[in-house]
Amino acid sequence: MKDFKAVLTSSIWFSDIPAYLQDAMLDKMRLKYLKAGQQLHAKGEEGVGFYGVCEGRLRVVSVGLDGREMLFALLGPGTWFGEISMFDDLPRTHDNFCETPCTVAIIQKPVFKTLLSQYPELYPHFTRLLCTRVRSAFQFIDSSAGLSLKHQLVKRLLMLTTSYGQQLPKHDAITLTLSQESLAQMINSSRQTVNQLLGELQKEGLITLHYGKITIGAPDALFSRYQF
Repeated sequence: MKDFKAVLTSSIWFSDIPAYLQDAMLDKMRLKYLKAGQQLHAKGEEGVGFYGVCEGRLRVVSVGLDGREMLFALLGPGTWFGEISMFDDLPRTHDNFCETPCTVAIIQKPVFKTLLSQYPELYPHFTRLLCTRVRSAFQFIDSSAGLSLKHQLVKRLLMLTTSYGQQLPKHDAITLTLSQESLAQMINSSRQTVNQLLGELQKEGLITLHYGKITIGAPDALFSRYQF
């Protein structure tokens, strides 16, 4: 776990936790290695643990009745997730697949419950993590009504690159593997409109389009340009 401590503590959320509580959590984690395409958990499965991404990238998706995949999030190194099922004891809400080979740290559910009993001061920190999820959901609801389609699209791209607010926008290039149809579903628009908007962003030098992929050259520059 020492090899990945710097990565796991890089999250805005985790870095604010007192050092002794960080150590208590990291001490209870075990590593899980997954291949590209392997499923970490499926929608409807029992939640068995709380996770931190050490390396690689995971896709949080939902598959419709027509078999089409709807992308909700991309989880990169330093992202923490899976806490909801630890608290409400209900099944997982989405499918989670490895986009690349991944190393994931996991605190098994019984161990997680024991940690909370031993360190009840952890509760406010998990409350803050849960509130981050709720705020993100409300922001998307608000943006649907108050932002242009182009701004909604940029917001979605930025949220995908920052693991839904757990990381700050970085200057390093990030390539997202997702279809224009998936992006269109996210902002309730058409693929043709999304294609046009992506073309505008490419002309502005903010992204580069590939087949089935979008490279954001500098997410922080995209963030600054559209002033979120």
